[in-house]
Amino acid sequence: MSKFSKYAKLFLLIAFLGTSGCAELKELRDLNRRQAITIRDQSEELSQLRGQLSSLSDKLKSNEEEMNKLRKLAKSIGEGVTVRDTVEGPVLLFPEKVLFDSGMATIKPNGEVALTKVAKFLGENPAIAIRIDGHTDTDPIMKTKHLWESNHHLSAARSLSVFHFLTKKESVAEGRIYVAGFGPNRPIAPNTTSAGKKQNRRVEFLMLTKVTSLPPKEVSATEVKSEPGAGESSPSEEQSEETAPVVTEESEEK
Repeated sequence: MSKFSKYAKLFLLIAFLGTSGCAELKELRDLNRRQAITIRDQSEELSQLRGQLSSLSDKLKSNEEEMNKLRKLAKSIGEGVTVRDTVEGPVLLFPEKVLFDSGMATIKPNGEVALTKVAKFLGENPAIAIRIDGHTDTDPIMKTKHLWESNHHLSAARSLSVFHFLTKKESVAEGRIYVAGFGPNRPIAPNTTSAGKKQNRRVEFLMLTKVTSLPPKEVSATEVKSEPGAGESSPSEEQSEETAPVVTEESEEK
């Protein structure tokens, strides 16, 4: 074999090894780049998870602080007022007897004293809004059926009585209070016993820390008048929502 042939083979071998080395080096660089991207993405995800965990921890701490405030308020009111945690949020529960006589929607004097403490609590916690929920048992109204067509009417009337007391006599801003009358639709105990019915006749104050506003209704082009004066909008049929809530349930004979 000639010396030239030897050099040619050696050159080809070096070239092959060089090409192979470059390919492996490129593959290693690509692998390192992909790993770097993966690490970056995982770091960002980990950072997001830490933020969510911190937010959840703060929320749980805030909820517990709020529950403690409500427990203190319930204790100051007494008369069987309790606090319970629900999927909607913390609730201050008033047995019927605290606020109303059976089948009635006029707040009793002792009930006014209790509601004054609720108003003071709202004054000390301006970020909190409430929804007043009225609840009854399933017994039909008997004693005061000339006043109410159904348990729903009674529950709504009671919640509105509480609403008017807090806003008119205690000057709580109306925008912080919502009302709902559930009648017998949300029992917390069986309506098959006197004890269960007594528990269901109640008024609840749901604590709301954030109320979402609905966006304005979108008007389609077909709803816009083409005649002259179309720019004048017709009076909107906005009805003031007098929320129907809080109602203590009727007792033995409503």
